[in-house]
Amino acid sequence: MMSGDLEAWIIDQMAHFGLELLPGRPVIFDDTTNYMYIDRGHVIQLGGELFLVRGHEKEGRFGVDEQPKFWVKRAISLTNGQKYILKLVCQEAFKIQIGTRQVTCSRSGEKEGQVLQLVRGDHRFMQGHAARDSRGNLVRTIDFIDGTDLLSHVCGLRMSHEDYFRDCFPSLLARTITAFQAIRFLNDNGLSHGDIRNDHILVERDTGALRWIDFDLVEDFADFDLWSLGNILHCVVAKGFVSFRDVVEQRPGLAPSLSDDDASVFFRHRVMNLEKVYPYVPRTLNEVLLRFSRGARACYDSISQVVQDLRECEACL
Repeated sequence: MMSGDLEAWIIDQMAHFGLELLPGRPVIFDDTTNYMYIDRGHVIQLGGELFLVRGHEKEGRFGVDEQPKFWVKRAISLTNGQKYILKLVCQEAFKIQIGTRQVTCSRSGEKEGQVLQLVRGDHRFMQGHAARDSRGNLVRTIDFIDGTDLLSHVCGLRMSHEDYFRDCFPSLLARTITAFQAIRFLNDNGLSHGDIRNDHILVERDTGALRWIDFDLVEDFADFDLWSLGNILHCVVAKGFVSFRDVVEQRPGLAPSLSDDDASVFFRHRVMNLEKVYPYVPRTLNEVLLRFSRGARACYDSISQVVQDLRECEACL
């Protein structure tokens, strides 16, 4: 299309899908290098398809909530009106601490593109494809998932922990095992998730299925995925997070029984030894949690071992 024809088509399609009109002529980007300049109301042209940007994704990190991810855009296809997430190229590196080890992480669109290709049709994972813009930047177009993150899901269940553990936990544990098997599938194929967190696993609204998202992080620690699964398990068993401060404030009588050995390897303020807090947590399940604690006498060598032990716990429940 000529420039004028393309602008007219964009306006017609926006009207067709009931989208609010732009204040002026459409601003079209076919080069996403300077993603900070691409904002709500702009249009991204990618592989012959046009996407209207509706905003930026947000996430909390390093104790700061709801920070915008300017390289991740919420968008609508002007071809079919469907919602998508567009992940643009972001050069970022940072360090995290696991026990005494410092791990370097960096972002790689190429790696995420490989994951998307591997898991196509496997709905344990987000779905999408990668394509290059006019400048050669690898943009990932991700199908929108209608759901909520794992932490928000469990915290949104308005019931006591004991009722949750009796009525909801068995089903969620089964789905968690399936999710862990999905990460094992990645690792078995030479890839990793790289950024396993409670907000990177979504609970699909209609089905309740757990689906992994965000695979663009690369780290210099081969067992990063394995150790990160302990944080997911803590969230599922604890119905959120349980910190030493929470326990001491709500049940001060338990304070003398807690020690640094009961803490998570990742987060020293979280209690991994949940049997001390919730005595009805089965010993077999608590022993799985303890393998991710600072006082662990034995650690897991593979995700397969974690899955096998959780299967045994599931049978006991």
